[in-house]
Amino acid sequence: MRGGEGRALSGFTVDLEVYSGPYEWLLALVLQDEVEIFEIPLKELVDLYRSAHPAEGSPEALERDTDFVDSAASLVLLKSRTLAPAPEEDPEDGEEAPLSPEELAGRLAEYLKIQRAAGHLAERFEANRGYYPTAHEPVPRPGRLGIRPERLQAALKRLLSRYAEPETRHLGTITVTLQELAALIRSRLSVSGQPLSFEELTGEMDRLRAAVTFAAALSLASEGHVRLCQEEPLGPLTLEPVR
Repeated sequence: MRGGEGRALSGFTVDLEVYSGPYEWLLALVLQDEVEIFEIPLKELVDLYRSAHPAEGSPEALERDTDFVDSAASLVLLKSRTLAPAPEEDPEDGEEAPLSPEELAGRLAEYLKIQRAAGHLAERFEANRGYYPTAHEPVPRPGRLGIRPERLQAALKRLLSRYAEPETRHLGTITVTLQELAALIRSRLSVSGQPLSFEELTGEMDRLRAAVTFAAALSLASEGHVRLCQEEPLGPLTLEPVR
């Protein structure tokens, strides 16, 4: 049966004279030359597997047995080719040349790679159970979302209605006209004949009157009667007569 990691032989452990631990680790040590292949008693290894996993008829057991037979056969071939010298190749012989120890070790490495990849995929499939890709329609589930018509109508009414007019009661009543303040500016400049500070001109005025005075100064400047001077941004503003 599959172990916790999803691999067929992940739960098979061996207890040999040269090694004791998981079977897959033994294969890895053989490939890394940490354990000599000729030091492994293959008959004892098979007996340990048969005692740990008696014959069964389930698909999981068949897959596990197939994996063990595949890896054990590779170990047998690897051990035999390592102990016996490789025969000389006959160029005229049409038969396929026997595998070298390096090729057999490569097969074992490929076996371990596939086994670990299969285990990783099994873990991913198990973790993603219940999730569906975007191409599939998800299983409908009952929800609690409800729409109240009166609230929807109120939201649409607020969205489509005009914005409320700004409150202007705090501004008071304008008691002076733009023309009167323009005449005041021209009078002050003509009397003194010198530049006039805007702060001095509006020092005793309220905010509304000062704003209208500034508008009057802009009107006179656009007509060419007054020149507005400001040496730096946001600095003092000076009104100069145009001669």
